[in-house]
Amino acid sequence: MRFGLHAYTLKRGIMFQFLALVLTLNIWQLGISGAKATDPDIVLEVQLGEGAVIGFTIDDLRALPLTEFETSTVWTQGADTYTGVLLLDLLYHIGHTTVRGAVMVRALDGYSAQVEADLITAEAPLLSFLRNGTPMSVRDQGPIWLIFPYDNNPAFRTESIYAKSVWQVRSLEVQH
Repeated sequence: MRFGLHAYTLKRGIMFQFLALVLTLNIWQLGISGAKATDPDIVLEVQLGEGAVIGFTIDDLRALPLTEFETSTVWTQGADTYTGVLLLDLLYHIGHTTVRGAVMVRALDGYSAQVEADLITAEAPLLSFLRNGTPMSVRDQGPIWLIFPYDNNPAFRTESIYAKSVWQVRSLEVQH
């Protein structure tokens, strides 16, 4: 009986090692690290749960499909052109082909807002890193501003949407 238990334990151990290897390879392929990204060029961290974090540089974001729109905001004067990655496209890129729950958006100053799945569409919100073709500094709502095309749709001109329009975005947490 002792040999049978040992064989079971050995098989189970091999199976877990194999699964760990497969998971490690998949995580490596996605560019995920199990800890906080320490690269100083990382401008956005996406937490996937279970401690997995993907770090993105501006160059990483530029490599994704880009979206651009012109809109005015209640925080700036006049209309500006914003360029970046749709939140939906970023989620697709990291393997979330269907959005459930919400995404918690956190800013450098500690502010956070929850963006519900029904707000994440092919129209908005945008993780903008350029305003009028120029990178945004922290002083000017950058380096990333979660923004909506306020002028395109009256539904985007509400206090609820304004509260979700987080500037100085540092991290996203995908909630299920």
